Amino acid sequence: MVEAIKALVRKNKKLLSAYYKARYTCSAFLGNLVYPSRFLLYMKILPYTMVEYERLANAYEVARLAEKNKIRGAFVECGVWKGGAAALMAHAAKEAKSGRKTWLFDSFEGLPEPTKEDGSQARAYASDRDSGRLASIQKCVGPLEDVQRLFFSILKFNPDDIYFGKGWFQDVLPREKQNVGEIAVLRLDADWYESTKCALENLYDNVVQGGYILIDDYGHWEGCKKAVDEFLAARNIKADLQKVDYAGVYFQKQ
Repeated sequence: MVEAIKALVRKNKKLLSAYYKARYTCSAFLGNLVYPSRFLLYMKILPYTMVEYERLANAYEVARLAEKNKIRGAFVECGVWKGGAAALMAHAAKEAKSGRKTWLFDSFEGLPEPTKEDGSQARAYASDRDSGRLASIQKCVGPLEDVQRLFFSILKFNPDDIYFGKGWFQDVLPREKQNVGEIAVLRLDADWYESTKCALENLYDNVVQGGYILIDDYGHWEGCKKAVDEFLAARNIKADLQKVDYAGVYFQKQ
């Protein structure tokens, strides 16, 4: 009976959306009972994120830890959608009054086509496309204007502290990595193999010793996990991957 109800919810987009909103709200409320202002923050970003509460809380707490321990560098997110997760990291910097910069990299046009490295699940999600073409599959489209509304109209961040890198990772990351400089927290929500690989190859070396790497889709998308595992193996990096939930992991750079 329970499985039948779950199957019904998964097939109905409105029911699924209502379920996730209710679960998110409950988790945010219970996780911030003694911090009402934080609960309100999580509710403000709800329309601007598709990330589960557990991974959002992880991003926020890691950013706060970076501030507490005065880890050098920027907060960076690759794969933004409408900016909810990056906004939490930027809020940690705002609370600390550190003047730390937050960089957001995204096409702001949606996901590109996956490749065969991403597997059958990704191919199905992309309507049977897996050529790797840098063209939007019209999934996960988060317009830049929506992100800017969250950051500047709703959360009132200082525009001087926020940088947007618009474009496909393969184009924008090689161009901007020197401008980004040192990174304290690198959050990857790139979904696909090539996107995750590109982000790691271009930005991992910018992460300072003691900095953090957060990977949103490690347990969800086959290609993301493969790109991370291959990168760590090629660099002989012994990463102590900490599990956040079924999908998310993070580790500290040693």
